[in-house]
Amino acid sequence: MEKYKKFIIMMKDTEVMKVDFDALQYIVIQEKLLPYPIKGKLREMPSGDRMMSAGEMTQWMAAARKNEEAVVSWLANRVLLLSRTNAKWIYNMCHFEQVGTDEQRVKIAMVCRAVSVLDSYWLKFEDDIEVNWSRVNVRQNPLNEIIAQVALHGKSLTLQGSLVTPELTTNGVYAKAWRRHEDSQLWLYKLGADGNTESRIEVMCSNLLDKMNVEHVRYAAGEDEGKYVCMCPCMTTEQKAILTGMEFISYCNVNGIDPDRRMFEIDGESIYKMWIVDFLISNRDRHGQNWGFFYDAETMEILGCHPLFDHNNAFDIDFMRDMDAPYQFGDMTIKQAAQKAMKKVDFHFTAPVTREDFITERQYKSFLARAKCLGLSGCV
Repeated sequence: MEKYKKFIIMMKDTEVMKVDFDALQYIVIQEKLLPYPIKGKLREMPSGDRMMSAGEMTQWMAAARKNEEAVVSWLANRVLLLSRTNAKWIYNMCHFEQVGTDEQRVKIAMVCRAVSVLDSYWLKFEDDIEVNWSRVNVRQNPLNEIIAQVALHGKSLTLQGSLVTPELTTNGVYAKAWRRHEDSQLWLYKLGADGNTESRIEVMCSNLLDKMNVEHVRYAAGEDEGKYVCMCPCMTTEQKAILTGMEFISYCNVNGIDPDRRMFEIDGESIYKMWIVDFLISNRDRHGQNWGFFYDAETMEILGCHPLFDHNNAFDIDFMRDMDAPYQFGDMTIKQAAQKAMKKVDFHFTAPVTREDFITERQYKSFLARAKCLGLSGCV
């Protein structure tokens, strides 16, 4: 692992930041292109070209520690957690120590060059003479089918092929894997934790959202090795990357920005529509990694909210019983949030919602009651 102490954070083929953990060097080359989770966290380090006083040395060490913490945190948070279904199988196959420390996750990030489908960052090492973005871009290059099989089905297989794979940097708790379809587009396959219930709910919710004026990721039903999966196309491109809600809030807090105010300035309409959707489908699982924003990978401009996705925990039984359950946005219940949002945006059904759109009668009746509560017409 020694060679991984020194590397360059790259945005495609542009050098963004040089890092040397041993020499405690953190040299920013393109400040504008720094990853959002690092922006505002780096400390200026006094020059080491001359003798420093004891006080200057203390400041230098403190700044170096802060910079190391920022880079380590960014790298560690790009790597799957051990708590994800089948993660231990992946760790075992790749001969990674099964500990969930930041240090171990950074080692994994180094091995897979921290590549992710969410953005276009990667790591370049000093002996990478011929390695460039076209060689590591997981959107264009062949995927490691062995790791994908382990990620989705939890098999004991022998590792083959490159470890530069999105399977090591895909978050979430459910078993999932990336597949490339015949049209060369990447699709994410996801299994439920309890048989196929969650996967079927994901597809059901996608079909429901098709009948609302809401931008969302479309899920389809599929099969992989005889098992029911829900699957969706990758929503990022070379130009459009994702800033998760968790990263956005952290970035705002670090840089003295009010995240609540700023997110409404960027795309209040989509935020409000998300509140309404979560109420209608009794979604208890809206968290900082399944909402967020697109940003331009070249200008770093935040463009607006990405489409809604990840609704496999919707129609939770306890949540369906409680319209006044707490909501993560503001000091409101989920019903209060939805009622407030209805006054702010034009939200409506674009096609009739019927009993056939639901798996169970309970889900249908819950949806009807919540639509009525908001004064929405179009359910029959």
